[in-house]
Amino acid sequence: MKRVGLSFVFMIALISFWGVQSAFAAPLGYIDPNTGGMLFQILAVAVTLLSGVLFFFSSRIKMGVARLRRYFRGDEADIEGEAE
Repeated sequence: MKRVGLSFVFMIALISFWGVQSAFAAPLGYIDPNTGGMLFQILAVAVTLLSGVLFFFSSRIKMGVARLRRYFRGDEADIEGEAE
């Protein structure tokens, strides 16, 4: 029971602190001029990472897509033949 009360007090203090901080924060419409450069760098890394993962697993992805196509066409013999 003591821990529940302590965590409740901690959460109330945290929410109160957050409310006070947000009252003195910058207006919501303001965007820092360098934000575009940071977003570009983050998106460049994300796109590079995604393309690397796709390239690395391309054979597995092709195999999975071919297996799904055969499954939807109804070629169960081909699907069972690969599993053995």
